[in-house]
Amino acid sequence: MRARLSELKLHMLPSVFSLTGDYTERQLDRARGYRLLVHAEIESYLEDVSRDVVINAIREWKADQKPTVVIVSFLAAYHSGWSVSDEVENERIIEIAKSRVKIKDSVSEIIDLAQTQFTNKIKNNHGIKDKNFKTLVLPAGVDVNELDSTWLANLDSFGSKRGDVAHKTMRATGVINPKDEYDSVQQLLIGLKALDLKIWRS
Repeated sequence: MRARLSELKLHMLPSVFSLTGDYTERQLDRARGYRLLVHAEIESYLEDVSRDVVINAIREWKADQKPTVVIVSFLAAYHSGWSVSDEVENERIIEIAKSRVKIKDSVSEIIDLAQTQFTNKIKNNHGIKDKNFKTLVLPAGVDVNELDSTWLANLDSFGSKRGDVAHKTMRATGVINPKDEYDSVQQLLIGLKALDLKIWRS
C-alpha cells in the first residue's frame, strides 16, 4: 500500500507544494482525485487485512482447536449480529439469537457460517468511517480502545471528506489544499502501521 500511495503522490500532487496555497484548478482537481484514490487504497487494505487475519485464525483453530483472541472476537461479533454499537442491548442480542434458523451441531459449522457472513460484510463494505472500520477490525480481534483516539477521529474525518468529494459538487466540498491532503495521509499511515502490528499480534 505504501508503494501505491507513493505513486499516487507522484501522479496526482504537485512536485513542489506552494508556500502560499496558490494552485491551478487542474492541481486542485488532481488533489481531489488523490483523496478518492487514497481512500480506496486504505479501504482495500482494511478489508484485506481483516479477512486475512480471520481466515488465518480459523485455519489455525481447525488445526489445533485452541481458542485465540481472534476466534473469540470473531464469534462474539457473529453472535451480536455484526453490530458495532456500544449500546447493544440484551434484548437485541436475544432477538438475534432467536432469529437463527437452527442451532448448529458443531462449533465448526458455526464458524463456517460466520465466515461466510463476514466475507459478505467485507464485500458490501463501502468506506472507512468509524462504523465501517469497527465492522472490519473488531472481528479480527482488535481492541479499538487501544488505538490512538486522534488517529481514529482523523480516519473517520478522511472517510467523510472522501464522501464529500465523491457525492457533492466542487462548490459544496469547499477548499482543498494538496499539501494538507498529503500531510493528512502521512498521519493516517502512521496509525495504519501501528494497526498492522497490533492486528497480526492478536
